[in-house]
This record gives sequence, structure tokens and C-alpha cells, in this order.
Amino acid sequence: MSVSIKEQLTSRLGFGTWQFGGPNVVNGNPTGWGEVNKVDAIRAVHSALDQGINFFDTADSYGRGQSELILQEAFAQKPDSTKIICTKFGNRQSPDGQPIQDYSADYLIEAVEASLDRLGIDTLDLLLLHSPPDAFDWANYDSTPFEDLKKAGKIRVYGVSSRSVYGAKRVLEAGFGTALEVIYNALDRRAEELLFTAPNADDYLFIGRVPLASGFLNPAYLTQDPVFPPDQYRHYLPDRDRDWLLTSARRLAFLDDQPGGLATSALRFSLSNDAVAVVIPGMRNEEQVLANRQAEKLGPLSADLLARIRQVVPDVADHWKPKS
Repeated sequence: MSVSIKEQLTSRLGFGTWQFGGPNVVNGNPTGWGEVNKVDAIRAVHSALDQGINFFDTADSYGRGQSELILQEAFAQKPDSTKIICTKFGNRQSPDGQPIQDYSADYLIEAVEASLDRLGIDTLDLLLLHSPPDAFDWANYDSTPFEDLKKAGKIRVYGVSSRSVYGAKRVLEAGFGTALEVIYNALDRRAEELLFTAPNADDYLFIGRVPLASGFLNPAYLTQDPVFPPDQYRHYLPDRDRDWLLTSARRLAFLDDQPGGLATSALRFSLSNDAVAVVIPGMRNEEQVLANRQAEKLGPLSADLLARIRQVVPDVADHWKPKS
């Protein structure tokens, strides 16, 4: 019997690598996290492996393959370490440079081969559709090409990295794949009600993304307003999103009194839910790896702290919810 992804995890703290894609300018607009220092990035990956972190999440669109290439270079220097690699496909550019989404069977095969080549591996542990529309037509989307890739040994598991929890709910209802990457953090807990209690939730491996709420669960922002450089996507966040995230994060200031402070406590929140198999904060350097690893060592937050989080931030912003 084959070993499952969950059984292979040596830590529930994973490693997100969106930041390794750099500014990731698409159609003139930055969609990434600013310039990346490759030396620091590789050292961070090595530190993670040394700390027992073995789940790495990336995507072919992060810097047009740059994130995957950095991982390949880092992994090549640690050939004996066990790694679980999750990548994503579906966001590409048309011949005239326009961003498009393509989940066709032809592009699927092309994308898988390209990712395998960039990562320097023979098999992808997980392959996810990258942010398909919430209203994606799952009823008429053929999973046969994915099953064929599994039989060919190109991928082990497939699923979806959802744009929102509402899109993820439709994936569950359709029964597509067996892995779901979903938003889950102390400010946005909608997955608890919409996903983790679904009748077939146990059939899925849940990967918790944006556990630090796009970096707003940062102790620095408890007392000062963030200033994001223009080569980061956060520089262009709508004011109402930025304001809600900042105001809500400040309501969790009491978590900064806990060991490790606010960011560590925020990761502990996500790790407190057993429905989440692995949590994938982005990490730029060794210091962030060691700080984030502390969250798992400290263990789940207390029931009192979990209840207080829910009390002070009872729900997400109204404009994040579907119109009734």
C-alpha cells in the first residue's frame, strides 16, 4: 500500500514559496512580493529541511518558473532530504503577453512536464489547479487526464488551490481530486464551517494558505501603518481590504503577549485545527524559518485564546461574502 502525503509529512509546518517569484510582473502589474535574494532563499530552504520541514508549495506562475528553479537549486544541494513538492498550474500568458487561465488537457500535460523539468524531479507529489474561478464548471471538467498522469507516475495527488472558500466548497461538492489549498487564518475562519465539516471532508488533504493574513498579522503593524513597496502586490490592495485587515489584526494584539508574539501565535492558531494537514507560510530567510518553526514546537493555542480570537474578530468583512 502506498504511503499517503499526510503520512509522509515530518512537520505540519510547510513552506510557501510565492515570494521566491520576485515582483512577478504580469501585464505591467506586480503580483508578487518584491525582489528576492536567491542566496537567502536557498539558505531558508536548507534551514527548513534541517528543521524537519518537508512540504514545499510553489507554482509555475511564481516568477514564470523562478520559484520552482530556486527550489531545484536548493534541493540539489540537499539530495538526501525527503521533500514533498506541491505545484500549481493554469495561469499563463497568451502569445501577446496577456494573462489567461488555461486548465485544458493539452496545457496540463505541457505544464506538468515543464514543472518537472524546472524542479529536477520525476514525479510531482501534488498538482493543483491554481485559483480557478469560483464558478468553475466542475460538472463538465474531465479528470481523466489527471488520472492518466497518475498512472504514468508524473503526479501522485491532484486537487485545487481555491481562490476563495466558496470556490473550494464547490470543489468538495463536485468531488474533484483529493487535495484542497484554502485560505485559513485567525482573521478568516470561514473554512471551518464551509469546508472542514463537509460530509466528504475526510477525503481531502487540506493545505492552509495565507496563515498570516497576507502578512498583516505582523507585530510591527500593531503600532504603525504598513508601507508596502511598489513592486509588491500589497501596495495596490484596495483601501477597504487594507483597512479591514489592519483593524482586525490590531484586535488580536493580545496574542503578541504570548510566546513568540503575534505572528507565531497566528501560526499556532492555524495549527490548532486538526482538519488542516499542513500550513504554508512564506519564508524569505533562515530567521523566519526558525521563528515559524517555534509555532509548531509551542503547540496549539489554548481554548481560552481561541475563543477570544473568535470574540474580537467574529467574522470577515461583509464585502468578502457573496451577495445574497
